[in-house]
Amino acid sequence: MAQAIFKSWFVDFEPFGGIQPSDFNTGKAEEYFEIGIGKTPPRKETEWFTNDSNSVKWVSISDMGSCGMFISDSSEYLTEKAVERFNIKTIPKKTVLLSFKLTIGRIAITDTEMVSNEAIAHFKTTDTNILEYLYCYLKQFEFETLGNTSSIATAVNSKTIKSMPFTKPSDIVLRNFHEIIAPIFEEIRSNITEIFKLQSIRDTLLPKLLSGELSIDQAAK
Repeated sequence: MAQAIFKSWFVDFEPFGGIQPSDFNTGKAEEYFEIGIGKTPPRKETEWFTNDSNSVKWVSISDMGSCGMFISDSSEYLTEKAVERFNIKTIPKKTVLLSFKLTIGRIAITDTEMVSNEAIAHFKTTDTNILEYLYCYLKQFEFETLGNTSSIATAVNSKTIKSMPFTKPSDIVLRNFHEIIAPIFEEIRSNITEIFKLQSIRDTLLPKLLSGELSIDQAAK
């Protein structure tokens, strides 16, 4: 529904008579966002990595492929010392992530503070009305237009992402879009959170049920 409304407003420009309004501005993405890139500590130095889920969440492209619209956890974690030692940029909650290496165009919104590897760009902003628009914009963006070689996977880099074209609507249009779409995004976020909670309960209880350690009556309490 959100993408359909986005297409109507910002691709077909239906509310504006089929023409892009003159007060919509197009420039480089880095003119509108602080675009950061993650890092990977040396893999051979195992002291920087941990399986402790209470440590720093470190997002990979694989994590973005399985999280849905919002991402709240990762499959690998870094120590606090690793983040400090390698000056890995922290990504705030409600930041749009974009994968741009190997698998290009995966998009997610952070649901908590985290960091990422070097294959993921972070679009930071203080504009509270632009989150949903940016997500929808990147979802419909044709990333193959950024490549200048036969292989888009090797053609796109962080400089390319920072220079990619971005069209920003007027503040009033952006605010109106936000007011319509934000509740839809919040419902999706709430549903994803509930799904992961249920999956966690399932993963905890099922082995105990199968082994006989726990009975169905005990699990239901």
